[in-house]
Amino acid sequence: MLGRLIVGILKGLIVGGLIGFGLVKLGFAVLPAWLAYIAAAVTGVVIGLIAGKPIWAKDAKIEAGMKAGVGALLGAGLMFAARKWLTMYLPTDLLSQVGVMAKSETIQLGYFPITSLAAVAAVLGGFYDADNTPEPEGEAKEEAKAPPAKAGSQKRIAQPAADELDEDFDDTSADEKKAKK
Repeated sequence: MLGRLIVGILKGLIVGGLIGFGLVKLGFAVLPAWLAYIAAAVTGVVIGLIAGKPIWAKDAKIEAGMKAGVGALLGAGLMFAARKWLTMYLPTDLLSQVGVMAKSETIQLGYFPITSLAAVAAVLGGFYDADNTPEPEGEAKEEAKAPPAKAGSQKRIAQPAADELDEDFDDTSADEKKAKK
C-alpha cells in the first residue's frame, strides 16, 4: 500500500506540475482566484482519470468517471486550502533564472500554478492510488475457471421418490395411508 501511495503522489506531482507549467507558459505566473479554481478542477478530473484504476483499464470506465467528478470538487476545495495555508514565499532567484518571473516579484507557494496544482494533484493521486487495492490472484483465477451459470439451467439435486409424487395426487387421507403401510 505504501508503494501505491508513493506512485500516486508521483503521478500527481507530474500531472499537476505539467498543467501548472502550461499555465505559466501562457503568462499566468500568479493565478487569479477564478482561474485557480478552474485549473484545480481540471487537474482533479485529469488525475481522477489516470490515478488508481485508470480509465483505459478493463471495467474501469464508471469508476474513473466517478473519481474524475469527485476530483473536480476536491481539487477546487484543495486549491482553497493551498491558497489559504501555503503562504511560504518561493525563492525568486531560481524562478527568475528560469525566466518564469522577474527577480523583484515575490510569489507565495499557494498562488504559483506549478506548485499549487502539483500539491493538489499529489494529494488526490496519492489518495486514489492508495485506495486502489488490486484483487488477489487466487480469486481472479477461480473466477476464470468457473463457467458462468445460465439462468434457466438450474437442476434439482435429489429427485423425489415415486411414492412422494403419488401423495400429491392421492385423494386418501393421512390415516388411510398409514393403514395401508
